[in-house]
Amino acid sequence: MQREAMPVDVLFVGGGPACLAGAIRLLDLIKAHNEAGAQPALPELTIALMDKGSEIGAHAISGAVLDPKALDELIPDWKQQDPNFVERYIEKETFLTLTKKHAVPAPLMPPGMEDHGHPIISIAKLQKWLAAQAEARGLMLFAGFAGTQLLYENDAVVGVRTGDKGIGPDGQPKPTFEPGIDIQAKVTVLGEGPRGTLTRQLIHRYQLDKDSQPMVYEIGVKEVLEMPPGTVKQGEVVLTFGYPLDLQTFGGAFIYSLAGDRYAVGMMVGLDAKDPAMDAHYLLQKLKDHPAIREKLGKGKVVKYGAKAVTVGGWPSIPKLYAPGAMIVGDSASFLNPGRIKGIHLSMKSGMLAAEAAFEALKRGEPTEAVLAAYKKGVDDSWIRTEMEPMRNFHPSMEKGVLAGMASVGLSLVFGPGAQKPFHHDHERMHKNAAVRGQHPYPSRDDVTYDGTYIVDKLTDVYHSGTKHEEKQPAHLHVVDKNICATQCAQEYGNPCTRFCPAQVYNMHHDEKTGRNELQIDFSNCVHCKTCDIRDPYQIITWVPPEGGQGPEYGIL
Repeated sequence: MQREAMPVDVLFVGGGPACLAGAIRLLDLIKAHNEAGAQPALPELTIALMDKGSEIGAHAISGAVLDPKALDELIPDWKQQDPNFVERYIEKETFLTLTKKHAVPAPLMPPGMEDHGHPIISIAKLQKWLAAQAEARGLMLFAGFAGTQLLYENDAVVGVRTGDKGIGPDGQPKPTFEPGIDIQAKVTVLGEGPRGTLTRQLIHRYQLDKDSQPMVYEIGVKEVLEMPPGTVKQGEVVLTFGYPLDLQTFGGAFIYSLAGDRYAVGMMVGLDAKDPAMDAHYLLQKLKDHPAIREKLGKGKVVKYGAKAVTVGGWPSIPKLYAPGAMIVGDSASFLNPGRIKGIHLSMKSGMLAAEAAFEALKRGEPTEAVLAAYKKGVDDSWIRTEMEPMRNFHPSMEKGVLAGMASVGLSLVFGPGAQKPFHHDHERMHKNAAVRGQHPYPSRDDVTYDGTYIVDKLTDVYHSGTKHEEKQPAHLHVVDKNICATQCAQEYGNPCTRFCPAQVYNMHHDEKTGRNELQIDFSNCVHCKTCDIRDPYQIITWVPPEGGQGPEYGIL
């Protein structure tokens, strides 16, 4: 097939903070280099960024309190630029331990969780603001383009192929067919977020993860609630531990006050949960039904919803960060501190350090592996390592159970983390249904009353996510063998995808022809969290990008 080719010098893939910070840093370096009259002159470089969302920020979700360390380095006067992404600054912090009926406040915030004075932000607005900063510096930005394949030449990455548009469910071109284009780049920087499609291709081809621990994840589900006028008066953060989670499942919840009369409330649950019936969306509704949380939020109305996987393996999960012609940044490379559950600043710094390596490659005209290795050295010499490495045993400690894990982490803060402990892929930790509850079926979810306003079901929240997909296209959720779903998975695990998906994409329906329940994939509901790809116990589900520009429309999350 004849495809249009577009040559650029550096291509950033993903419109998140990592790639946007990287683009800004690279453009600033090029400008300073040229203004100083340094050689070789670099006046005609093309720096580009592509993102699969309809616009920058469309797929951005984070319960975001920002550690501004990286932003202070990147744009020192950002506070003076009237940043619209700041919702409030934190004036009050509370940490609650929840039982089924009670809430016990801690006298102090846990170590590393203190954020007094830091900004509560909209991650989507931050990304739009950063994109505007980058475009003002000369960035070429392409929204609505999903990368589906890496391009290679002489075993080096030389760019990205974008997905075709206008393909029918049968895989044949429709009258509206548009072939994807080949964006050819000297250096390609991958920052697709967790479980990135191109990142997985790169890691697999060059075995970049052979010396690292598995990437592991939590699922984060989040709602924005509109409150009665005048009821939200200060910048406030509430973090919770305990109910509705059991002591074998890592996770917690957060409440952030936003601008106007709005709160964000979210639940994070480890995707290594032993119970196959784990359902993060349902757990969020149970959290809101807790007496202490209902007292605070109960008069609110849900107006926005989203879900996203979050990398929580930390330092030992970071793969080799570079290959010939390419680097990995941000969530795609596990740049998040699991002890703080914070990663925006780390992702931004990773993008900035990758930009410095790309700049060196452009000056030398050699985007070789040896030149791009400067990125890894930059990470090792930076505050990224200083912050992340002491938490390297956080995740394996939690595999023992939450209480034992917290005790182990506490001791590590005093005596040091010790030798690296191995840990497991999330799907390997799921227990079979019989081991959890004998022959009993999954528990019902009717112990909360769905009122459609404050306590809402999954499909209502999918509506709140703004998710849209053209249904006459191939499903972007590939299941290798649906027969496993109807037989082995039904018997052993009870079809956990019908629970762990936070958007009700997977449903089992009785088929009169086969006489059994068969899997139905309602991919148009998908919010691109990739939970299914991560948690499926048989690893037969693969998430790939749908047509560019489709999916959730978060905007304010």
